[in-house]
Amino acid sequence: MLSGGAFCSAYTAAQDTVGIGWKDYDYIRRTDTRLSAYNATGIRYLPVNRIAIANLYANKSDGKFINYYQSEDSYKLGAQTESYYRLSPEIVFYGSVSYENFTGKNMGGSVFINPYYNPFDMVEYSDTTQGKKNLEAYHLTGAISADLTERLTIGGKIDYHAANYAKQKDLRHKNKLLDMFVTAGLSYRINNSIEIGANYYYRRSVEGVEFKTYGTSDKRYTSLVSYGAFFGKTEQFGETGYTTSGENNPMYNNFHGASLQLGINLAPEIHFFNELTCKSRDGEFGKRTPYMIVYSEHNSDIIEYRGSFSLKKSQNHQLVNLYLENETLENFENVYKFETQPGGYTHIIYYDPLKVADKEQFHVKAEYIANLGVKDFCPALIFRGGIDFYQNKQTLSLYPYYRKQTIRYTHYNAAAVRNIINGKNMYSISIDARYASGGGTIFKDSEYATPGENQTKPKYNDKNLQTEYEYLTAGQIKTDIGLKYSRLLDPIGITGYAAINYSLTKGFDVEYHDGDNFNSITFTVGSFF
Repeated sequence: MLSGGAFCSAYTAAQDTVGIGWKDYDYIRRTDTRLSAYNATGIRYLPVNRIAIANLYANKSDGKFINYYQSEDSYKLGAQTESYYRLSPEIVFYGSVSYENFTGKNMGGSVFINPYYNPFDMVEYSDTTQGKKNLEAYHLTGAISADLTERLTIGGKIDYHAANYAKQKDLRHKNKLLDMFVTAGLSYRINNSIEIGANYYYRRSVEGVEFKTYGTSDKRYTSLVSYGAFFGKTEQFGETGYTTSGENNPMYNNFHGASLQLGINLAPEIHFFNELTCKSRDGEFGKRTPYMIVYSEHNSDIIEYRGSFSLKKSQNHQLVNLYLENETLENFENVYKFETQPGGYTHIIYYDPLKVADKEQFHVKAEYIANLGVKDFCPALIFRGGIDFYQNKQTLSLYPYYRKQTIRYTHYNAAAVRNIINGKNMYSISIDARYASGGGTIFKDSEYATPGENQTKPKYNDKNLQTEYEYLTAGQIKTDIGLKYSRLLDPIGITGYAAINYSLTKGFDVEYHDGDNFNSITFTVGSFF
C-alpha cells in the first residue's frame, strides 16, 4: 500500500516535472553527512530539487551460525517510501514511512526486541521452550529545514517507531514498543567557509512485556533475569516478579542531550563536517504506582562524534567518514516489601537499591568511499572500505558474587559497485566482503567477600553465554553479491528497478554452534522519482 501510494504520487508529480533520470538516491544521501545529522537544518544542502524512493522487498534467511536470540529459519516482507523535497529556495522537507513483517522459527533467548538496547535481559532458561516469533514494525520520520535569513536556519525532526512482538509457544510473551525521538536546532553561517550549529535531542521509548501460557498446565517455566553475561537470578512464571502472569511490565528509557555541529569549507571542492553529541539516559522496568513494583532502575552517559571529509574533483567524489560512540551504564535492582497499614491499605516500601551492573560500550567506525565517474548524481563505479571496532566491558554483581566480562571484535569490509548504462537501461553489479574476528574474556567469576551460609548464589546460562561469545568473536567471513536492473520510464517520469542480493556468512573453528554458516537472499522491486 505504501509503495502504491508513492507510485501514484510520482505519476501525478511527473505530469508537470522532469523525470529523475539516473539520479541515485543512495548516492545523494550517503555523500553528504549533513542530510542525516541530528540537526535537521542540514537537509538545506539537498543538491537536487526533489528525489524519492519507494520499494517492496522480501527476504529469506536460514542457517545455524546465529546469535542466541536469532532465528535459524526466518523470512521478512516489507515496504518503504522515502523522499527529500525542496518546496522553495528556503524550505526543504524530508519524510519516510516503512513497514516490515518478520517471522522466525525456533526462537528463544531474549524476551526483548533488541536485547543490546536495554540494561538487562530476560532469557528463556531452557531450549525446550523455543518457538515461532512474529514482529511487526512501523517507522515514520519527518523533518523540515527553513532559512530565516541568509545566514540563519532552523530545523526540526521527528522519528517515530512502533512494533508488536509475540512468541507463539509457552512461555509466551507479547511486546508493544513505542520509540520516538525529537530534535530541534539551528545553524548559522559565519561566512562562506564556516558554519556552526546546535540542536536539542529528546528520546523516549517504552517496551511493554506481558507473559502468559495457553490453557492450563502443571509445567513450570523458568526465566533468567540476566544482569549481563547471562549472570543473574532465575524466577518461575507466576504471580510475582519480572515475569508476572498477565501483567504488562514496561521498560522505560528516556534520553536528553544536545549536539554541536561545525562545518568548514576548506576550498570550493573540499568540505569537513563535525558533529559532537552528549546524551544522558535514565529509565526503569516496572510501573511506579502504589500497587505495582518498579523492579530496576538505570542510568547512563553517552558521547558520540561523527566526522566526514568530502573531496569533489571533476567527476570523482571521495569521502572519509569517522564515527565514535561511548556509553557508560549502571543498573540497580530495587529492594522492596509490601506493608499493610491499619484499615487494610497496602503500599510498597523501597530500600536502598543494589547495584547489579556496571557496563561500558565503545564503538568506532572508519570508512573510505570513492565515487568515480559521477554523472547526473550517479557514479559509474563505487569503492568502499572500512573498519568497525566494538568493545563491551561489564561487571555484574549479586553480592558477594560478581562476574566480569570483556568482549571485543573487529569487522573489516571492502565493497565495489559497477553501474553500466545502456540507453534507457542500467545494470548494476555489487560485491561486498567482510572479515570479522575478536576475543576477550568470556567470564571471570569471583567474590567481594566470603559468602555466608544463607547467601543467594547467582544463576547462569552457559549455553547462551558460549553461543553469544563465539558468534561475536569467532573468525568469520561474509560475502554479499547483488544484481540490479533499472529502466527509465519516460511517460511517467520515474526510474523503476528490480534487484536481488545474496549473502553468505561462514564461521571458522565453531565449537558451540550446530552449524558454521548463514544464508540470506533478498528480492526488491521499486522506483526512484
